[in-house]
Amino acid sequence: MTKRPTVVLSCSVLSDLLGKRLPEGMPVTWMDITLHNTPKKLAAALQERIDAIAEPSNVVVGYGLCGNGLVGVRSGPHTLIVPRTHDCVAIFLGSHQRYLERFFASANTYYLTKGWIDAKDEPLSDYLAYVRDYDEETADYLVEMKYKHYRKLCMVGFSQEELDGCRPAAMRVADFCRERFGMEYEETIGTTDLIEALVRMTERVDTGDSEFVVVPPGGEITTEMFMRPGEGAPQPMGRGES
Repeated sequence: MTKRPTVVLSCSVLSDLLGKRLPEGMPVTWMDITLHNTPKKLAAALQERIDAIAEPSNVVVGYGLCGNGLVGVRSGPHTLIVPRTHDCVAIFLGSHQRYLERFFASANTYYLTKGWIDAKDEPLSDYLAYVRDYDEETADYLVEMKYKHYRKLCMVGFSQEELDGCRPAAMRVADFCRERFGMEYEETIGTTDLIEALVRMTERVDTGDSEFVVVPPGGEITTEMFMRPGEGAPQPMGRGES
């Protein structure tokens, strides 16, 4: 039997961590980092990319469920491989289990990474964009509705050097969030364990690996696929824990 080719479709926030670990020459498309803000647009954009793959392939999807943004995405003639996580925060933390541990220790946490800071996909940049596009009163309202339920801002780095380098930008966001919402600031070192497991899936699809959802040809992504024993259905939350 001829081995299926592998294609990677991933949020561009993973481009550094995932991109440098992929086998040389592997086809990869980095999706717009802001798609997770509008789950319906994420599903449509991902489906368009999947449908455009001409040859039946193993499609490694670099997203979590992302506010149910992947629900309804169809595999067509392909096999989809997706991390079994509520959102990509768990990918940065290294596992769904570590995500849950942090959730139960400190719910209502909003996460930053170097990728999100570089893309200006964080509360301070959101506010400045709202001011530019509308006015201060509207910006105040929109940013309040989006972030008021968060109580902590956590910067995830993959080395102390990365945390040190990102700290000036992270602290500007933290100062804004503390003044507006009373958020506390903290830092943590993430792991690449789940990223590396995802890379292994590009080499050999393991349908028995509980860390991944594997959708066969003709299948469709559902919320239930991301449920684990003893857990309720993942809720549409946006980025982080809320």
